Formats: sequence, structure tokens, C-alpha cells
Amino acid sequence: MQVICCVCHKTKNHKGWTKQAARSGAQLSHGYCPQCYRVMMEMVENFFVMNDCRKSA
Repeated sequence: MQVICCVCHKTKNHKGWTKQAARSGAQLSHGYCPQCYRVMMEMVENFFVMNDCRKSA
């Protein structure tokens, strides 16, 4: 199984995340590379702050 970032399409291998094509015929599992994960989490946080969807304590 090969992991591929669903945003930037980097693939994960034993060296980390690289910008190379997925192996031909490989089964793919989608996720987020560390850089795209940080960007997406910032976007989610900003969405909730802008829409005042914070939980009441």
C-alpha cells in the first residue's frame, strides 16, 4: 500500500514525502503530507473562528 497526499500528490516512502509518481499498479491510500495537513488545519480553525462555532466552556 502506498500513501499519497490528496492535496499535493506527494507520495510517502521510507525516506519521507517526495514529489514522485505513485508506483504503477500500487494500491493507494490517501492522506495528508505534513505541510498540507498544517494548512488544512489552519483553514478548519479559521472556518470555526469566523463562524463563531467555538464550543462553550
